[in-house]
Amino acid sequence: MSMPWQLAASNRRHKSEPRALIELTPCVDIHDLCRWKVFSEDYAKWHVLEMTFKYPLLKRLLISRQTIEFSHVSGYNQCVGLHWVRTYFGKPRPIFVCSQCHCGARRLFLRYGSLKCCYCHGIQNASRQRDHNGRKRLQASKLRLKLGGWPNSSEPLPPKPKWTRKKTYRCISKEIQVLEAPIKTHRFKKPLSTQVRLPCEIGR
Repeated sequence: MSMPWQLAASNRRHKSEPRALIELTPCVDIHDLCRWKVFSEDYAKWHVLEMTFKYPLLKRLLISRQTIEFSHVSGYNQCVGLHWVRTYFGKPRPIFVCSQCHCGARRLFLRYGSLKCCYCHGIQNASRQRDHNGRKRLQASKLRLKLGGWPNSSEPLPPKPKWTRKKTYRCISKEIQVLEAPIKTHRFKKPLSTQVRLPCEIGR
């Protein structure tokens, strides 16, 4: 029997390794740069950002209004363009322009010594690699970690964090109980990794 034409026409390579997870891949978020106010109003000025504790694989970031030059620890310098988007309720906000697909991205993920969007690197959310019960378990564990507790559903609910509002804590606690109610009787083969902490939204 011959190969179906859909598979014969595809250029997909054999996967020698499992797909990486967004939650476990180091990235640079444009929202962090906006919060640190590194973008100058003058198009002729540049800002040098050195944060080795935040980005251990990068030496520095040379930031302007049009581009950002990333200096990697390996010695490779990568220039990424910026696009300013109108919000219609304030100042324009920047987004990255992926150097491979030239699409807008809120996060650039560092893999194989290069910064690209999640689609070009072929990475996905941890929830896509789990079944229905596994996704509920993962979501409940992330909420437990958000409150400062342990991700295991057998542990008691963590107490309210110091700077969290009571209404917010009650909503999160109720959501955890709703998610964990149908999965407490389900047996999972592997323990959940505590490295998968907070969900990362795909911005593209």
